[in-house]
Amino acid sequence: MIELRIAEGESTESERREVRLLGLLADCAGKMLGASDPTAMIDYLFAMVRDELLLDVYFHYRAEPDNLLVLEACGGLTEAQKAAGARLQFGQAVCGMVARDRTPRVVAQVQGSENPMTNFIRDVGLDSYACTPLLHGEVLLGTLGFGRRSGVPFTEIELRFLRTICSYVAVAKNRLLVEAEMLAAMKARDALEKAQRALIGSISRSAVEEEAATAAMLAHEMVQPLSAASNYIATVEMALRGTGGPDVLRQLARARAQISRSSEIVARTRTLVERGELHAEFVAAEMLFEEALELFQAAWTGPAPMIDVEIEAGLGALLADRVQIGQVLANLLRNAAQALGDVEQPRIVLSARAVGDGVEIAVADNGPGFPGGAFPERGSSSSGGQGIGLTVTRRILEAHQTALDLQTGEQGGSKLRFVLAVRDACV
Repeated sequence: MIELRIAEGESTESERREVRLLGLLADCAGKMLGASDPTAMIDYLFAMVRDELLLDVYFHYRAEPDNLLVLEACGGLTEAQKAAGARLQFGQAVCGMVARDRTPRVVAQVQGSENPMTNFIRDVGLDSYACTPLLHGEVLLGTLGFGRRSGVPFTEIELRFLRTICSYVAVAKNRLLVEAEMLAAMKARDALEKAQRALIGSISRSAVEEEAATAAMLAHEMVQPLSAASNYIATVEMALRGTGGPDVLRQLARARAQISRSSEIVARTRTLVERGELHAEFVAAEMLFEEALELFQAAWTGPAPMIDVEIEAGLGALLADRVQIGQVLANLLRNAAQALGDVEQPRIVLSARAVGDGVEIAVADNGPGFPGGAFPERGSSSSGGQGIGLTVTRRILEAHQTALDLQTGEQGGSKLRFVLAVRDACV
C-alpha cells in the first residue's frame, strides 16, 4: 500500500507538472506570435520558463551567409562569455553542429566530458545543454539553446517542451523578418515609382522634342523591373494571408533585387540622356544572360516559351553597360515571347558566339517573323504596341556603337542580333 501511494503521488506530481508546462506553452505561444521585437521576445520567453525548467543560460544565434552564426540574444552570461561566443562557424561547438546538421542535440555531464565540441559550454559552467535549429520550411533562421549548471539532465518531457517552444520561435521570427523585408521592399518600390514619375516629367520638359521622346521611352523601361518587383511582392502578400510559406523571404529578396535594378536604371538612364555616357564594364556573357532571363521571367505573366541558352566556349569578357544590355535582352526576349503566342511548340534561343569584330549576341525564335521581313516603323509595333521596347533597344545599342540587325530564317521565325566589343579586341 505504501509503495502504491508513493507511485500515485509521483504520478500526480508528474501530471501536475505537465499541466504547468502546457499552461506555460500556451502563454509563450501567445506572447511570441504577437511579438514585435525578436530579442525582447526570447528574453521574455526565457524569463517565463527558467524557474520551472531550472535553466541558467540561453543562447540564440542568427544564421548568416557563409555558414556563420551570430549571437543575437542570450541570458545568464557575463560580458566576457558573450564576447567569447559572439560568432560560431557551422560545425563549431554544439550550436554550430546543430546549424550544420539541422538536427537538435542534447549533451549531459558536460563538466566531466573531454569532448572538444563542449569546450565553450563547459567553460560557461553548464553541465546539461539542449540546442534546437530554428527552421521555417527549409530555411535555417538560427539556433536556440538552453542550459543548466546543475547536474540534473533534461527529461524527455522537458525536451519536447523546449523543442515545441523553438518551433514557435521560428514561426514568430520568420513573420517578423517577412514583415520587415516587406515594409522595406514596399517603401523602396514606392520611392522608385516617385523617382520614375519625376524623371519622366523632367525629361518631357526638354527643349529638344525628339530627345525628350526617346528619353521618356528610356524612363518607361523602368516599368519592367518594377513590375517584376510588384509581382514578387504580390506573391508574398498572398502567402502572408495564409500560413506564409518558407519561400516568402526568397521572394522578397528577389523583389529587392529588382528594385535595386530599377535604381540602377534610373541613374544610368539619366547619365545616358544627359551626357550620352554609358557605365561600361567588362562582363561575362553568362552574367548578362542570367540577369536578362531573371528580369524577363519575373515580369512575364502566363505560360513562357522554352528558352535555350547557347554560349560558345572561350569567349572573352564583353565591354557593355551590364544594366542597359540586360534591358535590351529582356526586351528582345519579351518581344519574341509575344510573337510566339499562337505557335504550337514555341522556342527561343539566346546565344553568344565569336565573330570577326567581337561577340554576336542574338535572340532567335520560331515564330511568324516580322511582317515584310523588316522592323516596324518607329512608334509602331508588330504586336500592336507602341514600339517603345524596340526604340529603347536601338538607342542603347547606338550608345554601345553597335546596331540591331534582323535576319529571317529559311524556316521562318526571326533572329535579332548585335555585336559587342570583347576584351581581347579592345587591348
